[in-house]
Amino acid sequence: MKVNNISQWVNDWIGNPFSNEPLSKENAASAYRRLKIKSHIEKNLLNGKIAEAKRIILAFGHAQACETPHNPDKVLPPELFDEAIFERLPRGRSDYRRIVMAAGRCYSSLTKLAGDSEAMALVRNQVWSACFGGSLLHLLELERVVRDHDVVILGETGTGKELVASALLAAIPGDSSGNHAPSASLNAAAIPETLIESELFGHVKGAFTGAMDPRSGRIRSAHQGALFLDEVGDLPLTTQVKLLRVIESNEVNPVGSDDSYHVDVRYIAATHKDLEAMVESRSFRRDLYERLAGKVIRLPPLRERPEDILEIGRLFITELRLGPNLATEVDKIEEWLAGDEARHYPWYGNVRELQNALRNMVLGLPPGLRAYGEAQVSATSISAQKAIPRALVSGQMSMTELQLWYGRKMLARHGGNYAATSRAMGIDRSTLKRWCP
Repeated sequence: MKVNNISQWVNDWIGNPFSNEPLSKENAASAYRRLKIKSHIEKNLLNGKIAEAKRIILAFGHAQACETPHNPDKVLPPELFDEAIFERLPRGRSDYRRIVMAAGRCYSSLTKLAGDSEAMALVRNQVWSACFGGSLLHLLELERVVRDHDVVILGETGTGKELVASALLAAIPGDSSGNHAPSASLNAAAIPETLIESELFGHVKGAFTGAMDPRSGRIRSAHQGALFLDEVGDLPLTTQVKLLRVIESNEVNPVGSDDSYHVDVRYIAATHKDLEAMVESRSFRRDLYERLAGKVIRLPPLRERPEDILEIGRLFITELRLGPNLATEVDKIEEWLAGDEARHYPWYGNVRELQNALRNMVLGLPPGLRAYGEAQVSATSISAQKAIPRALVSGQMSMTELQLWYGRKMLARHGGNYAATSRAMGIDRSTLKRWCP
């Protein structure tokens, strides 16, 4: 639908596109001519309405960037906005281009998130707000505030934390050319505890056995951009202390070096663990959590948005690029996706479990759903209740007793291996030994 009022059009394109009606599909060039964009900018500049002129430029630049999110040369070009316009503004063309290109990349990423449910609409809204505040004008004027506002993504395995992180990374304004900002990522659960600090902070040659060459580390690689720290709940406590110091001071010291390096990084963390519970149990530092959790985005599990199952399934089937000979099988799969079995299944593995079921069906096999029936869930709950000490249920167990009980259960699960157990619990080995001497 075309918006005939310039003010409404500007509000739509400068604000959060996921909090209002869908943005107009009208071509930006058409809107430029129809709404006389340049004329409105010049009129506002002539009347001293600088703020309104900035809003119009940001709105139109965003409209262009959404069409070409990876081609900054086509956004706010000189043939549409001559240099005389920007000479009358506090900032130059490149400052506006950086912001609108970041917005275009973020919008493109978020529209690729599958699901039209209210829960996913809220996720898109929250991600955009974490990147731009209430409008693009906030990022233009308050970029330092936004960059210091770190993000934590919480969600079960398979809910799409990496996709959301990609949208957040795409929204970091780059250099004056409008290109993507630097970024780096690290999965804390995939790195041995002895190497995690070297991966994050870097090291100098000879810092430890095997350090044959110096390494800058992920944080320095993300300078003037963002670092995605996946599975942050698996960070050892000693590393948490050092990471907090880096975030607070914007200075990083490579392992084995007394030299420090200035870094300007936005931190995006994610985990499937309950970080708030870990803070209460002191297995994750409260001060680091509060620093990272400037904005907390919680991703809903698939069982809480069954209306999205059909769309997600269709997208996955499309990605498999099945030939026309399997059209009948695809129809059967889509019928199953829309049916009661798929919609009422708990999907504890979320999208990954759904994809496994669809692969089975494409191969002519049953979906292979696990038996999460009511009877099994009830029996499991009763068994679990019997295994919990009565003192814990009644609230009479001390913290020391709780740590001892829980530590022993986890040690038993990992064959008495303190190193493996402490990694699984997200605590230092020394802490575990203090709990269970």
